[in-house]
Amino acid sequence: MKITWILTGCLVVLLQTAGQTQNQPWPLQLTLFDNATLLPGMGWAGVVGVPVHPGISAGTERRWNQAAKNQWFQTARVAMHYHQFVQTSVQLYTETGYRRLFGSWFDAELRLGPGYFHSIPGAPVFESDGSGGFDRRYKFGRAQFMLTSALGLGFRVGGTPEAPWRLLLAYQFYMQTPFSPGYIPFLPNSALHIGLSFPCFTKTF
Repeated sequence: MKITWILTGCLVVLLQTAGQTQNQPWPLQLTLFDNATLLPGMGWAGVVGVPVHPGISAGTERRWNQAAKNQWFQTARVAMHYHQFVQTSVQLYTETGYRRLFGSWFDAELRLGPGYFHSIPGAPVFESDGSGGFDRRYKFGRAQFMLTSALGLGFRVGGTPEAPWRLLLAYQFYMQTPFSPGYIPFLPNSALHIGLSFPCFTKTF
């Protein structure tokens, strides 16, 4: 749990630093996603994992600059997903992103960042206790690390240029480590997100 608090503190500092010179609403971004243990280009149409392993995420972002068309920003996100027989995850991560606006309606973005990944195995894991018995491992899950990247598209459906309502579509690829030390150190994951971003918090921090 110590690493979770450290990462949370780092996220707060990053977002506060990113928003120091701005007076903009904080958007709330909510998505549903399908998670799969696949490399990019695999799955249905190269982006969708079948069967579906559902997930949900929530987050916010703060701008690093004030350019109208070329935007740099920092995110903070929390997510959960369920993969039957494999794991349930809780994710806490941040991303540095670049977004390009096209006209008044569309935008595209790229995001990269690190995060904390808490894995709860989907089946009990046991190890020998050295005396002929077995002890359960990872009863409450285990702390891991994630490196994430994402390509996203946005469609503005309302609001103002400073506080838009946006429909979101994003393809995320991330590495989970260590998944199985000594056997599978890195587990590739891909996730297709669909959701909504809207202004929520108006206080300047």
